[in-house]
Amino acid sequence: MTENGKVISEKDNMRDLTIIGGGPTGIFAAFQCGMNNISCRIIESMQQLGGQLTALYPEKHIYDVAAFPEVQAADLVESLWRQAERYGPEVVLDEQVNRYRKLDDGSFEVETRSGRTFASRAVLVAAGLGAFSPRKLPQLGDISVLEGHSVLYSVQHMQMFAGKKVLIVGGGDSALDWAMMLLPEAEHVSVAHRSPEFRAHGNTQQKVLEAAEQGRIDVYLNTEVKGIEHEGPALRKVNLRSKSGHETSIEADYMLVLIGYISNLGPLAEWGLALNDNAIVVDGHMKTEVDGLYAAGDIASYPGKLKIIQTGLSDATMAVRHSLTYIHPGKKIKQQFSSIKMAKEKNK
Repeated sequence: MTENGKVISEKDNMRDLTIIGGGPTGIFAAFQCGMNNISCRIIESMQQLGGQLTALYPEKHIYDVAAFPEVQAADLVESLWRQAERYGPEVVLDEQVNRYRKLDDGSFEVETRSGRTFASRAVLVAAGLGAFSPRKLPQLGDISVLEGHSVLYSVQHMQMFAGKKVLIVGGGDSALDWAMMLLPEAEHVSVAHRSPEFRAHGNTQQKVLEAAEQGRIDVYLNTEVKGIEHEGPALRKVNLRSKSGHETSIEADYMLVLIGYISNLGPLAEWGLALNDNAIVVDGHMKTEVDGLYAAGDIASYPGKLKIIQTGLSDATMAVRHSLTYIHPGKKIKQQFSSIKMAKEKNK
């Protein structure tokens, strides 16, 4: 790597802020760094930016982000990146941060699994849920022959369901959102949920129940999957049983299991930071118990926290803003208004 014609190591390539995690929170934090005239790098464990939005449901529509009445997850990531890239943040992909070290001068080094080391004056952890894996249906035993073929835990491409019979297992927002989104594409959509009531947002529940009344969706409440029939990787039928003991068998080309994820902080759990419900405890400035080390988004825990994208964007703004006092100690920090800053940039 070179800088101003001089060969330097990654360890010597100092940035003001290292952002661990390239999901919406991490990307927006990079934009906020640009807004506040500090340098940054994003280190992301996957091979692309976007976090869960890119990895799990790029074609899912999102409705609760300000100024977007409806936006596809992948498009939201693209918009966030367009906003940030004008400031040229460094991006390091396919690298998981394993450990950090705070140096005597107050700066930080983070080391990745491959042994690469990166230096910065402060660190922001924006790693979402950490490492995550989908919750499965243990009663079905080993169904690896079907997983990734006809039993799925996320949707990458909607067109694969065109003209197919789809059973969605789950009763939360993701399950019902996908039920409504696949309705125009699939030949038929069914939803099975083990509880007597859905857990999704009330408006989404109403849409699904109205579609059920119209005969467009089959809904099975208080019902669990008890078995499957298949030929190799091809699913044929799914056997359901209600809590009252009633059994039924439905034809299905795909079973989409959307019952949540199991999060694992991975190496972050060994950093010695205070944790609450598998998240890093922060104060009102998004600061952990270590000066100069901040957390934002789903991985940050504080009273009243809501784990939604909008909150993560706010967390990122707060974290970057308050990191300035650590990055530039003793310097008076002025509030940056985007309209004024952008006007100055355009006039240069």
